[in-house]
Amino acid sequence: MVATGKDQIRIETREAAPGIQEVRIEGSLDWSNFTKVEAILNDIFEKGVYKVVVNLRGTTYISSAGFGCFISSLDTAMKNNGNLVFTATPPEIQDVFNILGLSKILTFAETEEAALKLLGA
Repeated sequence: MVATGKDQIRIETREAAPGIQEVRIEGSLDWSNFTKVEAILNDIFEKGVYKVVVNLRGTTYISSAGFGCFISSLDTAMKNNGNLVFTATPPEIQDVFNILGLSKILTFAETEEAALKLLGA
């Protein structure tokens, strides 16, 4: 788990299923802390795991730097036969994904169970 100054962001990871990691992000993901999320995703990839559920239930804001981090990580995952599946995305954040056109290239699921199915669990 990573907590930054003033608890702006909280990141937890766990194994959601064999070969699948969950990254839970709570708080505001912006230019000041996106590298922490990027580092956690890279650590997961370095362990040979390329299927990731990104749980955004407690996320209140994502900046362009945060969106860029996800796109970069998606590229790495897909090059290794994996994927990122976003779950529990708050409506206001889903709207931004839609406006940016990212909902056409990213995968979303309502629940963790649905996300795991999409990842082949």
